[in-house]
Amino acid sequence: MPIRQLERSDLPRITEIAFHGMELDTVTLPLMAEKTVDAADYDPALGLVYVGRDRVMGFAMGAVNLPPSSEKGNVRLLVVDPAARCQGVGGALLKEMEGRLVERGVREVGIMDCPQNYFMPGVDFRYTEAYCFLYKHGYEKMHTNHNLICDIHPGLWPQLPVQMAELALDGLTVRRATPEDEPAIQMFVSDHWAGWRSEVTGALANDPVSLHVTFRGDECVAFSGYQGNNRGLGWFGPMGTLPELRGKGVGGLLLRLCLLDLAAQGWRQAIIPWVGPTRFYARYAGARLDRCFYAYRKTLSA
Repeated sequence: MPIRQLERSDLPRITEIAFHGMELDTVTLPLMAEKTVDAADYDPALGLVYVGRDRVMGFAMGAVNLPPSSEKGNVRLLVVDPAARCQGVGGALLKEMEGRLVERGVREVGIMDCPQNYFMPGVDFRYTEAYCFLYKHGYEKMHTNHNLICDIHPGLWPQLPVQMAELALDGLTVRRATPEDEPAIQMFVSDHWAGWRSEVTGALANDPVSLHVTFRGDECVAFSGYQGNNRGLGWFGPMGTLPELRGKGVGGLLLRLCLLDLAAQGWRQAIIPWVGPTRFYARYAGARLDRCFYAYRKTLSA
């Protein structure tokens, strides 16, 4: 069988394939490692490569969504060398991946928009070959997801210390998170956005910690992070605020603290991915629409 398990030694080759096969994206070896063998949810049986003519011609990485959504799965990446397309490589990888996901109890599969670790939140609508391929294999286009982009520099928003002092008068402490805060933060995240736990873990592991938080006493009530996913892309998120505190400027303040961190690290643009409240980011960061992605779904049969 030309399909075997993906191994760490395959990273240079699959990076080369992704670099040439995903020409609209920034592709690096560390990013490919983050999405495959170094992923927190890595299942070796869901990392596949197709070998032909004594070399890897394509690869795929799958994942099962975290509980309570473990009946759903995802093809995080599936890329075929442009020189090997229309030869059955992609179809063989997809069929094998779907079968292995079914063995793990998955009944619905998506493409790329894997909540706990994603490269992009769907398939860029400009990838015409991918559009045709997924249609051929029974995938339904469900909705669109968007990335925003914003310009940043270190001199932005000099009023933030004053805003932090004002919130402190209301019993809200805004600061950079520490590793010791993780239990309280993860409890808050798990209660409201369980799919973001791995991104938050990644942000807490960075040096310096790339997560800003708001505490009310010992309770975490808001957070905002960056570079917890897709490190090296100037990637903002995730963020969340306790519903009862929305509209008080807490989220906007945390967003700006993260963007200023990125600016201090040399970034002049930040990517805000998989956005819901576009107006919020436009208001607080001058963000604008950048990329559009199609979200796909397919029901699998046992």
